[in-house]
Order: sequence, then C-alpha cells, then structure tokens
Amino acid sequence: MSTQPELLTGVADGIARITFNRPEARNALTAGMVEAMIAFLRRCEHEPDVRAISITGAGEHFMAGGDVKGFAQAVDASPEARRALFETLALDTLPLFELMERIPKPIVASVRGACAGAAIGYVAAADFALASETAMFVVANAAIGTSPDGGTSWHLPRVVGLRKARQMCLLGERLMAADAVDCGLVNWLHADDELDAATEKLLRRLADGPAVALGQAKLLLNGASGNSLARQLAQEARSAGICAASADFPEGVSAFAQKRTPMFRGL
Repeated sequence: MSTQPELLTGVADGIARITFNRPEARNALTAGMVEAMIAFLRRCEHEPDVRAISITGAGEHFMAGGDVKGFAQAVDASPEARRALFETLALDTLPLFELMERIPKPIVASVRGACAGAAIGYVAAADFALASETAMFVVANAAIGTSPDGGTSWHLPRVVGLRKARQMCLLGERLMAADAVDCGLVNWLHADDELDAATEKLLRRLADGPAVALGQAKLLLNGASGNSLARQLAQEARSAGICAASADFPEGVSAFAQKRTPMFRGL
C-alpha cells in the first residue's frame, strides 16, 4: 500500500497546487481526498500569497471519478443503506464546489488521460482548462447505474450547452480532446509533452496579473446568470470600486501611461 498522500498540495511563487495522487487507480476520488481539497482551498481562499490555483493528476491520467472498486463494498447493502451512503457522499462535495465557485482566484485544470465521472465536474467548474492530446472525457455514471455527480449537472450545461450535456450524461458519449475544445469544455489543446509547460505559462500569467481585478471578474461572471441586468450592473459598480481601491489600480494606470509592464501586487 502506498504511503504517499492521496492528495498533494502546496503553495509556491503565488501558485497553489492540487494533485490527485492515486495513479495506480487513475486517481479515483476517495472521501479523504475531497476533505483534504476542501481544507486546502479554505486556506487558499484568504491567503494573499495565493494568486492562482492549479488542479491536475499524477501520472498518465487526470482523475477517473469516484472509486468504483470501493463502491463494490456497498452492493450487498440494503437499498436504504445504499441510498443514505451515496446521498452523503454527494452532499460531502457541496463545500468543495461552493469554494471553487466563490474563491476569488482563477483555477486552472490541466488534463491528460482519463477524465471520467465526477472529474468532468471538476474541469467544468475550473476557470480555465487545458488538455493534452491523450485526454478523454466521459460522464460514465450511467454505465454503473448512477446519475451525474461532482457538480457535473450544474456546471456542464453552462459550459457546453444543455443538448451536449445530455449526450454526455444520458448516453455516456465520450469526447476526445479536440472535441472537448470544440464544445467549450476545454480552452486549449496541446501535445502531451507540451501540456505542463503551457499550464505553467498560463498559471504564471494569472499569478502575475492584477489579483483583485481578476478575482472580481471571476465573481461577476459566475454570478451573472442568476442576476437581472440591474443587479448585475450594481455588482459591476461595486467591483469597480473594490478594484479602484486596490494598489493594482494606480500601478496599472501608471504603467499604461509610462508604456511599461505593470508590477501588480494585489494589495
């Protein structure tokens, strides 16, 4: 049995990193991994040194959703026991996806290999997604007689549209990497040996950007679909004030006037 943590986390140079670390199981999720990710993101939420967040998988795959081998232990339980177990497992992820939605720091998912089941929800919930040519995306829940989880039914239709989401969730239609780019699930496609470098370039660009402005832009976009025009404009006004009060605003204006690269600090 591996003695390595199932979820690797760390912060360096303004970037928080989360790595699913069960490569022998295609990084299939456990309850402990979800708990650890929630705890880490809660720390990152209010940590000014964290300016961007990376999510990836160790080895050849991103994440294969829930641990189906672990699910097998519930097969012999009563229907009511199974109901209670799987409702609890799903509800336990609620704080995680609420954090991903509200945290004022851009989240980047970097995907190679299998991205299946609940993993689709993680990618769709991220602010940016890059994939290698090896990536394959499938909502595999129906194949084992379950419905979508991991926030997939909320995030996926908003990213790819309802009809494409139905194809993926009801029919289990697989998307190869190029198809995922075409439908908007993924932003960029790279050769496998170029994925890591491309991910680092994006993370560095985000971490060096105006943290307050980027955070406010994320929150505005995430909230827009539930707002009236008047409410959204009011939120924009509030965000504009927050940005103008930050140290990034005078630096950005000065750099523009002086035709130099701004040195944002996010304070």
